[in-house]
Formats: sequence, structure tokens, C-alpha cells
Amino acid sequence: MMKSEHLARNNVILLVCLLSLIVFYPFSQADKSLVRDLLLSAVFFAGIFSLEFSARSRMLLLPLAILTAGTTWIRHFIKNDLLYLIDFGTSSITLAVIVVLMIRHIARSRVVTPTIILSSVNGYLLLGVLGAVLLSIADATHIFLNGPGSAGIALPNQGSPEFSDYLYLAFITLTTVGYGDVTAVSHLTRSVAILIGLAGQLYMTILVAMLVGKFSAGHDER
Repeated sequence: MMKSEHLARNNVILLVCLLSLIVFYPFSQADKSLVRDLLLSAVFFAGIFSLEFSARSRMLLLPLAILTAGTTWIRHFIKNDLLYLIDFGTSSITLAVIVVLMIRHIARSRVVTPTIILSSVNGYLLLGVLGAVLLSIADATHIFLNGPGSAGIALPNQGSPEFSDYLYLAFITLTTVGYGDVTAVSHLTRSVAILIGLAGQLYMTILVAMLVGKFSAGHDER
């Protein structure tokens, strides 16, 4: 298999993992934490092999993914608030590094190929998942500092938010839809929501303009 076909296949795998986490995970009838942890682990490792990262970048990414997967599964079997924060802290770092390296790779590409376009879509979806992880950290931190009765995220039914609620809030903020049914109510979660909204707008404007410029330049050369 050619390298381009290999990268295209890995990007498709990453897209399937992301869509499964975003769209199908909230409907899972089994243990939701198990489904979430499996899909997140799949996203971490699929993201590493989705682009032609340099050997140096992959040497950074692979240990990060292994560490993150390790903390994820330790927390899955050992319920602890501190482990929760450590797990999602390592998850946010891993996702952030993958997104940054993905954007850098797209920016350095000379031509716009289907794989690059697919990588751009994956990068946007990864931003939303990263936002969900950061919101969960901010909410857990708020509850840890202010007690179990407090809440950093307000739900319509006044219940405790699940990871699917963080995903929902992250993506409606990223896309600036903002229905207002799930809202950030603490200072920390509001700050994260602002960062998610800014990241979404900057990603769309800068990256789309970059891709259009590269496509136009390649078309003119022909």
C-alpha cells in the first residue's frame, strides 16, 4: 500500500472514531464510561498515525498516548477524583499536541489533496473533543474546590453532567450555535467556553483561507 493510501485509510479510521464518539456514544446502552474510554483511546492512537508526522513528533506523541490510555484505564477501574483530573489532564495535553501538529502539517502541505481535506475535518472535530475534555476538567475542578453541591455546568433537568453533555456544549460553542439549554455557569467553565468559541472561529477562518490559497495556487500552476 502506498504511503498516501495508508494515510488516507488512517484518516478515515480517525474520522469513524470521532463520529462514533460524538454521534453514537450518547446513545450507548452499555456502560457509558467503558464505551467512552474505548473510543477516546482509539482516537488517541488513530490521531498519531493519521498524518505523516516526523519521527521526532511521533516519539513525543506515542508515549503521550500510552500515558493517557494508561491513566484512562486506571481511572476506569479505580474511582477517584484526583485520578479523574489526572486522566483528563493527560487527555487534553495529548489531544492538544495532536491538533497542533495536525494544523502545522496542513499548513506546510504544498497541495490540497483529499487526505489533507479529511485531516482538516478531523482537526476540527478533535478541537471539539478537546473542548469537551477541558470543560469536564473545569467542571470537576469547580466541584472539587466548592463542594459536591456546586456545579460549573447547568443542565435543563438540573442533573449531573455526563461526558456527552460536555461534548454537546463544546460543539455548540465551537460552531457558535449556542442554544442555551446547556450552559457554563462558573467562571472557570465560562473561560473554557470562550476559548472553545475563539478556537473554532480562528480554525475556520485561518485554515479554510489557507486551503483555498493552496488550491488556487495549485490550479494556477496547471
